Amino acid sequence: MNSRPSVPEQRVESSDELSLLLARIVELQKEIESLRPLDANTLGRIEQRFRIDWNYHSNNIEGNSYSYGETKVFLLHGLTAGGKPLRDSLEIKGHNEAILGLEDLIHSEMPLTEHTIREIHKKILGGESYQIPARTPDGAPTTKTVVPGRYKLTPNHVETATREVFYFTEPSSVPAEVQSLIACYGDEEEKKELHPVSLAAAFHYRFVSIHPFDDGNGRIARILMNLVLMKHGHPVVIVKTQDKENYYRALREADGDNLPAFVKYIAGLEIESQELWLRAARGEALDTLEY
Repeated sequence: MNSRPSVPEQRVESSDELSLLLARIVELQKEIESLRPLDANTLGRIEQRFRIDWNYHSNNIEGNSYSYGETKVFLLHGLTAGGKPLRDSLEIKGHNEAILGLEDLIHSEMPLTEHTIREIHKKILGGESYQIPARTPDGAPTTKTVVPGRYKLTPNHVETATREVFYFTEPSSVPAEVQSLIACYGDEEEKKELHPVSLAAAFHYRFVSIHPFDDGNGRIARILMNLVLMKHGHPVVIVKTQDKENYYRALREADGDNLPAFVKYIAGLEIESQELWLRAARGEALDTLEY
């Protein structure tokens, strides 16, 4: 990202399909605004439903073993699931605390900073260091220590399905890349040219392409994407665990210079969230609603 380009390097180019999706989001958002303010009980139930769904799906995508029901019981009643790793409980607890902290960030109107991102990362990974499997430069299995809130010290490139190596940002370049992304995001917020969903999706993609941490990059990318949406009054996007292959496919298409494919994917999820929000606000029982 040289000379402060837009977020990210590829422009979010318009297409007929994407334009129609964004237009639909604008229509639904107007309906949402027309129903605000909701009474406290209705709003609380809607926010709780989104928070439980978000916690479950975002952690489960990354391998957390808690079921939806176990996640719900843990968040509502503090009961841990028997026989599950302690780390899984810590991840859900920390992820939930990070979500709850987003409202404070929005109300304070503080700009997004590296410090904020690091603090969110600490929360979602439970704060304590732990070991994960890794590979040495010559491919031998080893382990590495994950320190929540600390940028990676060694490369975290991955081998793709074709056995090619997909290269993320080198550790030495991570601080500058994250700073540049934050600055570009601030520029786009000031210009107000990108639709909030386009901006949120682009931020998510660029953050994941940097992959600044040893672990938790997907979870924090989704949190930051939703922070952008929340700042604009939009319901949060829930990337569902049963749809993770489509999610990964959309990210891979963005890797091939087709960022609009990922924006379209996120736009479709935003429409699902808006429709659920509206149905719940109009009195449908949340337990019966599906995206």
